[in-house]
Amino acid sequence: MSFGDCSKPALICGLRWCVSGEKQALISDICRIAPTNRHGFDSARLDIATRRGRGTWTQWRVRMRHEFSYCTQGFAPADRGTIGMLKTKEGGYAPHAGFLASNLRSQARFHDPHQDSVFANSQSVSAYSSWLSTNGSKPPSGSSSPRLSGISAPGEHDLSATMTVHTSEGPFNLPSLVTPRTAQGKRIRYAIYEYKKLIDSSEVELSDYIRMAGDIEANYKTFDAFVILHGTDTMSYSASALSFLLEDLGKTVILTGAQIPLSELFTDAIDNLLGSLIIAGHYRIPEVCVFFDNHLLRGNRSVKASSEEFGAFESANFAPLASVGTGIDVVWNEVLRPGLRPFRAHKSLSADVATLRIFPGITGKAIRAFLGPEIKGVVLESYGAGNAPRREDLLSAFREAADRGVVIVNVSQCAIGSVSEIYETGRALVAVGIAGGADMTVECALAKLAYLLSKPDLTPAQVRKLMGHSLRGELTVHSPAPTYSSPVPAGDRLRTLFSRVLDCSVPAKGVTTSPSTKSHLNLHSTVDDPLPEDLDRPWPANLRDAEAAEKAILPYLLGQAAARPDSLLDHLISSLDSDASSFEKDHKEVPVLGAGVAASPTKVIALLNEPSTPILQTPLHIAVIAGQAHNVDLLLASGASVHLRDQLSHSALFYAARATASETTNNSNLLRIVESLRNAGAHLGEVEIERGDVGVEIARTWKRDDGIARKLWERAADAQELQRAEAALRKFVE
Repeated sequence: MSFGDCSKPALICGLRWCVSGEKQALISDICRIAPTNRHGFDSARLDIATRRGRGTWTQWRVRMRHEFSYCTQGFAPADRGTIGMLKTKEGGYAPHAGFLASNLRSQARFHDPHQDSVFANSQSVSAYSSWLSTNGSKPPSGSSSPRLSGISAPGEHDLSATMTVHTSEGPFNLPSLVTPRTAQGKRIRYAIYEYKKLIDSSEVELSDYIRMAGDIEANYKTFDAFVILHGTDTMSYSASALSFLLEDLGKTVILTGAQIPLSELFTDAIDNLLGSLIIAGHYRIPEVCVFFDNHLLRGNRSVKASSEEFGAFESANFAPLASVGTGIDVVWNEVLRPGLRPFRAHKSLSADVATLRIFPGITGKAIRAFLGPEIKGVVLESYGAGNAPRREDLLSAFREAADRGVVIVNVSQCAIGSVSEIYETGRALVAVGIAGGADMTVECALAKLAYLLSKPDLTPAQVRKLMGHSLRGELTVHSPAPTYSSPVPAGDRLRTLFSRVLDCSVPAKGVTTSPSTKSHLNLHSTVDDPLPEDLDRPWPANLRDAEAAEKAILPYLLGQAAARPDSLLDHLISSLDSDASSFEKDHKEVPVLGAGVAASPTKVIALLNEPSTPILQTPLHIAVIAGQAHNVDLLLASGASVHLRDQLSHSALFYAARATASETTNNSNLLRIVESLRNAGAHLGEVEIERGDVGVEIARTWKRDDGIARKLWERAADAQELQRAEAALRKFVE
């Protein structure tokens, strides 16, 4: 996985695996043949000499006791914020160029290229004792800059010490950093891109939001996630703006910072930055988030609540997406998913928006002066549940502005609660054309208004309507009236679940299975005798037991169904939640705005992105490998992510591109699968290209002169990616 930030340094890491002698021989054989093949990888042959040194993501193939070794690649831009500041001679804090990267490089918890730090060797007493006897007297590997010739560790191949980051000023090759291995077995590799002009976050402008969004877009295919280091004063404003600018986001974007700089001995910067890296490196949460004080908040729900406490940010009307304690608890049912469109960054925001706070005694004259001709949008901060004085001078001023096209959105001055029409004073505002903003924060309402008003195809009436719709999970949509229903008994839920297991165990028509092996009952089992009925706790005892069983079994069932040519997957998904059709209807109301909400309920979406196999393949991987085009379309429409990778670091698109026709899959289905994935925003991973995997598969295609296979790769990758794949492959034999 990789991370990157809109405006701060970049963190990049990628899964790498060792190349066996057999594969190395195959690569050598292909490369000996490739130069004589006039078709090449593209119609224009690539001059390898001009590309030398550019492939900075390639050489990380880790050999550890013949096991896979994981590493996550990330990108983190940095241009402002307390986290990277130093004390001035006056005693205050000010940013200083280069300090952040050098500080992180000196700390082994943030940079351990040779895996010789105490963090990398403390997984057991024996490991620590062995390390202490050989390395205890040596300085940690993170105490010096990485060697530009490559970073290596015992038993590993070379790892390029630089990474290419694309910016508005052109590409940069930046030194890479890499963390020790985490408890999950991954290492996080990253580079820090620092803006030339470092500013305090209180000086952020709309152009900074646009630049951050543009930098993420430029590096989107290269990195798997993005971490933005930002000052706390305006972090919520930036997070809200980015949540709207990044349309159909499919990767994790996290903003973080600190109340005390990293230069201080006692600081919250270490936990905030390291926590952001670990979450971004291990979980695919396709939202713009704020991570602070062990809580991951939805960015457009966050508000800075304290200038002194480490828990500086709150999300009063929406619970955290994840919490960090002894473990990391992600609330997957609340995580948004992208729609069926490729990611893109919107590059415009309207500057003609402002906030107006109602206070006792405010006059109509003051409001008219505020609502000048240059104003196009206003966030009105009203009392309580959306109330304001009903004086005619105030209402007429609002009415006149609304009539000439000014969009006014009503939000509450209260931190907790929502705007509603339960009081006459609130209804009076609606009557003069003021839209309700539900429980949006002021920061979010401003960003959303600036975003919608920047779209020339939207009328003021449409903007008013959309301000009340949830585009990025920024507001709570309430049902017209509460409904009450009795939960399905736990026993009934399990009976339904096990019936699905039986459905999946029956081979589909036309699918052959190997003969089953008879099982024998062991009459001398050592299992304890059953407890007396009056003492034995019934299972399931409650709905939590039933839900736990569903969570454990359903991903497996979805994976089994995804590989079948019948309609079992349709029935299984529709049975998980009968409200799927209503979610799809809501999703289609705003198709042009890059809403990060999939067509299916959150329960279905969470299950579809759970691994279904021991090598971490999701139902989408399985459907692609099985060549089931209908199931691929169904999974994508239901919220399956195209960016998830299996244990080999392969995406579903990689498997789709290298597929071949079989008895159950024809060539048109293969092409359809690739097109569906690409239309949903899928792209080949940087690891797949630079590790040589794509190059090997394409070389095989050209070697056997397979026209259909060639067409699959041409649709799965653009010309630049094909050229880079060839260049990466040639490095193995240079």
